[in-house]
Formats: sequence, C-alpha cells, structure tokens
Amino acid sequence: MASKLDVYQIVLNKRAGIFKDVILKKNNITDKTITYSKLFNTFYRNLIELIGKDVFCVENKNIGLTLFKGKGERINNILTSHSSVYTIEGFIDAGPYNSVRKLAKMSDPSKRRTINKTDIVTDRYYFYFYFPLDSKIGILMVESKENASIRRAVKPFIERLFKTDATKGCRVNSYFPKWLKMEFIESANLFSLSFEQEIITQTQAEEESVTNSEEFDVKVTIVPKTNISDIQNSNTLINRISKFFALKAGNSTISLSSFANKKGVMKNEEQKKSLPFSIDKENDIRPIIVVDNYISADDNGDFIRDELKSLCDNLLSKIKPEVYGIEHR
Repeated sequence: MASKLDVYQIVLNKRAGIFKDVILKKNNITDKTITYSKLFNTFYRNLIELIGKDVFCVENKNIGLTLFKGKGERINNILTSHSSVYTIEGFIDAGPYNSVRKLAKMSDPSKRRTINKTDIVTDRYYFYFYFPLDSKIGILMVESKENASIRRAVKPFIERLFKTDATKGCRVNSYFPKWLKMEFIESANLFSLSFEQEIITQTQAEEESVTNSEEFDVKVTIVPKTNISDIQNSNTLINRISKFFALKAGNSTISLSSFANKKGVMKNEEQKKSLPFSIDKENDIRPIIVVDNYISADDNGDFIRDELKSLCDNLLSKIKPEVYGIEHR
C-alpha cells in the first residue's frame, strides 16, 4: 500500500495575532513570564484533549480522529511534544464511522460480527506539526494511504483546534513545496499524463418522449514516445497537450483540457526515480510526496516512526526558507 505525505500550511487570521497569542487566549493565560516551552506544551494538551479521550467527529464526512492506546501505553509516547523545536509528531488514529458492515475471519466466514454505526474503523497515520510561537504560519504533514485518506478530516480538525471564539482562528491550505518541483524536474522527462472525467451521455429512445442517460468514468492516459524535457514550462506544455487531444461523446466534442482531474508522472533518470504529480486549474504541477520513495515499509506496510520523523525533519528544513524566509534557515 503506497503512502504519501500531504503538506498543509496553517495561516492564522489577522485578528488572531501570532501563535503565542492564540495559546494565551485559548487557555486564559495571564502570566506574562510563562516560558515558550510551557506555552507550546499547553497547546499540545489542547490537542490531546480534543482527540485523546473521545473521538473528534467530522459529522458531514463521517470520519473520526482519535488516539488509541494499548494497555500500559502512554499517550505522549504515541503523539509527542518536542517543545524546544515547536514540533508535535507521532501517530493519530482515524477512519470512517456511521456505516453498518460485517467483520469475519477469512478462515471461518460463518463467525462474524456486525460493525455498527456507532463503531469507528481506523488506520494509524503519521502526524507532524510545526508552528513557531512568534509566527502566524505553521506547517502540517499528515500521512495519507492508498484508498484511505483523512484529508477531509484534517481541515475541520485544525480549524477547531485553533478556534478561540465564534470565528475560525485559521485557514488550512494544501501546500506544494517549490523546491521539490524544481529540484526534481531539472533533469526530468514527462513519462505520462492522465485525464479523468465523469461523462453523462443521453440518447433518444424509440419513444421520442423518453431520453436514456448513461454515466461513464472516462480516463485517458497519454504516454509520449519521445522525451519531453521542458517540464519547467508546465503551463505551456500541459495546455498544449490537453488542447491537442479531444474526445467525441455523442454529438459533443470534449477537450481534455476541460477534464476535472489531471495528473501525471515524470521520471528523473539521473536520480533513478519517478515523481507523480497532480495538475491545478492553472496547469501548474503539484508534486506528490510518496513516502515509499524515501523510506521502506515493513511487510504490513508500516513505517518506522524515527524514519518518518527524519523524513519530515528534512522536508521541513527545505520548506522553511520558502515559508518563513532566511531567519528560519
């Protein structure tokens, strides 16, 4: 099961002030002599209170976030505060609820039990949070697994965590590191482009008053037979390719440029690596950080926590100059 890291930028609202101000207000702290380490650990406790005892439910998505601990296990060993470097990292448990399902052993399917709407079925995800107390911007990296993503729960969870009054305390935006794109594509070639779109066709039945509708998930993959290396001009390149090809659907002609989902893969022969990417509305490349490209998983598809932390530490060191400027290098 391939895993990737979703990177988010947390931006405080103007009226919220800096991160230190948020913690002071959220916890009604008036002690002006409190240390930065104690302040950060106070925020860590705010996070634990939100998911450590109960399940944080995103009701319109039917996804919950929580922390499961085994017998004798301490929560701060699962998700840990590193207050000296303004980081919280470790694991969270998350998954769907409000769905009736059956659970059985493959060796004996007759012995089964019902998973009820009040049950939650979770996977464990790596979570890496960084936010300097004197800044208005934080960075969050969360593991996302193939066919098991918690992206829809991350934004409402972080917004709730930073809420200090009736208004939202922050914005949570996906972040795509510029350095990763430029470092990789310098000597890369385009390997493939894929376009995906749901298309509904309508045909007239024998009875003129009846129209039949059919829905299709259409995926078109284009693989260049010659090397295309001008990926740095992604807007021009992708726009040219997507407008050149079109699909005939009934009486309509649909250009690939109008397809809702666009993604691709580029290959860097020097690094002997491939980098998948998505494509935004402006046809700009958004690189995807595939964890398996950097560290190896065990037979169960799990990664060693220390290796995940080292990966995120390294990624953060390259993101900092982009987000915070030279003072954080």
